[in-house]
Amino acid sequence: MLVRIALRIALSIPLLSGVILADTATGLKAYRQKDYGTAFREWKAAAETGNADAQFNLGMLYVGGLGVTKDPQEGFRWLRMAADKGHVDAQFHVGQMREKGWGVQQDYGEAQRWYAMAAARGDSEAEAGLASLYEQGFGVAKDLPLAVHWYQLAATQGMPDAQYSLAGLLERGQGAPRDKAEALKWYQLAADQDYAPAQARLGECYASGVGVPQDNIKAYMWLTLAAKQDETRGKKLRESLAGKLSPEDKASVQQNVAAWRAKSTRRAAATSLPNTPR
Repeated sequence: MLVRIALRIALSIPLLSGVILADTATGLKAYRQKDYGTAFREWKAAAETGNADAQFNLGMLYVGGLGVTKDPQEGFRWLRMAADKGHVDAQFHVGQMREKGWGVQQDYGEAQRWYAMAAARGDSEAEAGLASLYEQGFGVAKDLPLAVHWYQLAATQGMPDAQYSLAGLLERGQGAPRDKAEALKWYQLAADQDYAPAQARLGECYASGVGVPQDNIKAYMWLTLAAKQDETRGKKLRESLAGKLSPEDKASVQQNVAAWRAKSTRRAAATSLPNTPR
């Protein structure tokens, strides 16, 4: 089940009238500088003229309480305006807020409708959200093959939580033929993105030799990486493995973990816009 909310800000500036363009661009510059009050004022002016990007951005400021008192209901109102204009990020967030009941009455049927709109246009988070609804049967008839389909699309775009969910279905043979090798591939891809649940499951696989050669050192490393993020899964197994490894092996694992996390941090910094929530 996906519980993550991504606070996305529209980064493409449409070529509309000069006033709207200036307001939107100025707001984006202020936002990147963490001057949320100015961003709010600029985007509100543009949003009131009907600019969909500004309406989306304004809605997200209300949802996050940035530059304005937090007000999910008002945020939803602006997001819905942008979504009605076909803004794909807004469509995803309207669907998510409908699913979770944030600022609006919970309605899985409406969540499915908005997720489907955004997913049809290739939005990976909407694809994953739609997959989750089909996996659980919320607002739609439970359909595991469809869940696999939508998770696959989101996973291929690099979403680690979708990769993890897809791996679980493939490992259990739900919605698709059981395929441990393919499941391990997706667990690995999610773990490589520092997704803690996938790291924990990968550690369990190495500990028991499920789909991979049994390897206590690799198991301990992945479980340690997960534990660094306070992941509770695999905690007892990690403690058990610690008693089986030599002090030298454990010291080597800690060095590898430190190097892995440093590399992961550099990679994340290189692919993220500064001061831009995701």
